[in-house]
Amino acid sequence: MEHQQQPVALIFAGQGNPMIGMGADLWNRNQQTRSIWDCASDVAGSDIRRACLKGPLNKLVQTPVQQLVVTAINLSFYTLLREKGVNIIASCGHSVGEYSALYAAEAITLEDLFALIHFRATTMHALSKQQPGSMLAIKGLDYLTTRDLIREYGAELDISCDNSCRQQVIGGTAAALSVFARRASCETIRLGVSGAWHTRLMQQGVQPMRDLLATMTVTPPRHRVWMNVSGQPEDQPEAIRENLALHLTHTVKWRDSLAQLLAAEAAPLLIDVSHKAWLLALLNDFPAFAPQRLVHCRKILADQ
Repeated sequence: MEHQQQPVALIFAGQGNPMIGMGADLWNRNQQTRSIWDCASDVAGSDIRRACLKGPLNKLVQTPVQQLVVTAINLSFYTLLREKGVNIIASCGHSVGEYSALYAAEAITLEDLFALIHFRATTMHALSKQQPGSMLAIKGLDYLTTRDLIREYGAELDISCDNSCRQQVIGGTAAALSVFARRASCETIRLGVSGAWHTRLMQQGVQPMRDLLATMTVTPPRHRVWMNVSGQPEDQPEAIRENLALHLTHTVKWRDSLAQLLAAEAAPLLIDVSHKAWLLALLNDFPAFAPQRLVHCRKILADQ
């Protein structure tokens, strides 16, 4: 198979657009995928497979459930891709997808991975109740323009995700987001999330996350892993830990990560690892991108 020789970078999805039935075709594929879902369920204290199959959707969208489910799906696809013999030379993940990227690089164990995500998600959920907020996607603006508009409006908002030169996500209180949406002459979309992730409203979670990470074993990745906070590959365990702690409040530098992957001299094939393809629309904002450089993981798994 051609993908066994071609260098690839795995791009893992984060939260977004959960649906009843997601993951159902993955958890019984083999013993390894069963172990992944068992581990996630053990950490959660309930069978997350049941939440995927039965819902209700208002439970599946909850951050503590959704982050574990998304990660179990990501790791199941990674396990199946590895069995196919794909030549993985790099990985990165959007928001909580970053943890999957670290697991794929063997920087963290399965048990520690789910323990960290469970703690992260429950912390975020609790903080969202104490300091309610939301997020707004902005189309047609780059990072600097968005930053300047926030300053001009005097709004207590943060740029949660610098996704591309034409897409930003901002977060903060509902009132501050409404002010921005009224005044900005650009398309804005309120996201269906329960909190203002990657913003100052999550600040109280940084030190507890840092403390937990200090107890976990993190090893140098076996391939390059682009981190969201720095927007750079990180290979030192302490730098990885600090990136993960600051992840709660800092901008996801997705544009920087993808731009570097696309500009690499021996540019790898990008594999979209997600239950539903999402990466193509975003990559179309990058001048260096050509559609033949992206494939969804299901396509590779379907190839004989």
